Amino acid sequence: MPRAARGETDRALAALYADHGGALLRYAMHLTGGDVHGAEDVVQETMLRACQRPGSVVGQPVRAWLFTVARHWAIDQHRARQARPAEVAGLAELTATAAPDQIDAAITRWDLAAAMAGLRPRDRILLTARYLHDDSITKIATDLGVPAGTVKSRLSAARDALRRRLRSEAACLGGRPGWAA
Repeated sequence: MPRAARGETDRALAALYADHGGALLRYAMHLTGGDVHGAEDVVQETMLRACQRPGSVVGQPVRAWLFTVARHWAIDQHRARQARPAEVAGLAELTATAAPDQIDAAITRWDLAAAMAGLRPRDRILLTARYLHDDSITKIATDLGVPAGTVKSRLSAARDALRRRLRSEAACLGGRPGWAA
């Protein structure tokens, strides 16, 4: 487009916006349910179409044409949003919204659950009773019908087995900090 024609188009668009921009924005706010950014998009797209098709406006009431274009564009955008499936939050989005300590805690729980699943049932029962249920040595001994000293030695062996499993899993995964001890 020659420079003179571009300047003329810019002036015509500025005049069109000055005359009808405020009313068009209010109408667009109604169309978008009060969404300011959405309304501004409607106005911008309407003005762009008026600029691209100046012959369309000739012989018609300008404001009515602008409102019709705005309405049709807003309807098209609404339909396009309805046609798209809802996006499921991905891992990156979840990671961005979760605090790092929550992520680390979740990984730790997952690693611990995996390591516990690999232990003997007797070791799992002892560790669960003592550290998850916070049962005393005396209560565990009574429940199992064994002396407290036996519970202590078995618990020590179960902790060692769990520690070995956590170390071997950490080594397989490249060594996470905190599991080396």
